[in-house]
Amino acid sequence: MCNFGWYNDAMTKLTRDIILDAAAELVEQNGVDGVTLADVGKKIGISHAALYKYFKNKRDLWTSLSLRWLNAILGDIFPFDTTGYTSKAAIAHDWLWDLAKGKMDAYQDDPTMFRLYTEYIDANEDVLAIHFGDLAASLKTALGTDDMVRVQALISAFVQFTTPVFAKTWGPHSQDDFEAIWALIAPGLEESF
Repeated sequence: MCNFGWYNDAMTKLTRDIILDAAAELVEQNGVDGVTLADVGKKIGISHAALYKYFKNKRDLWTSLSLRWLNAILGDIFPFDTTGYTSKAAIAHDWLWDLAKGKMDAYQDDPTMFRLYTEYIDANEDVLAIHFGDLAASLKTALGTDDMVRVQALISAFVQFTTPVFAKTWGPHSQDDFEAIWALIAPGLEESF
């Protein structure tokens, strides 16, 4: 019999999302280091060996879980709706602010989970590269450009509002600080893209 309330072997086909939901619940209770694949399997009523059909190993599961968490908190930019915009500068501004606000809100709403996920991502260079690549691809699409160097530079200019190491500095003044940096960058932005 399955322990995971809404999951029932007889009625529901096991999916990556079901596994990720169970893992997320366990991580919230025990932290990343306190959860094994066996724990996840037990939670949904399968052997941990069955999880290998969906994830190569524990690292693959945590990577998928962390990136899913990021995509959820940053839902406004994956993809970014450019309907109604008349300038690339306005698109870039709002995309960057949505990125910053998504991370700041996640930190404010649940600092423990924010720390758990971001520490895992920051400690794994390949996961961080995937996240940065996803961000750059989203902004590139929103701006309708192929200039990935400028897109990456633009994201990097606002790193203090999006990188967890700066989270303790985020507060009511953050939007004013963001706008001050934006004011320095904005004048040359339209010509850049």
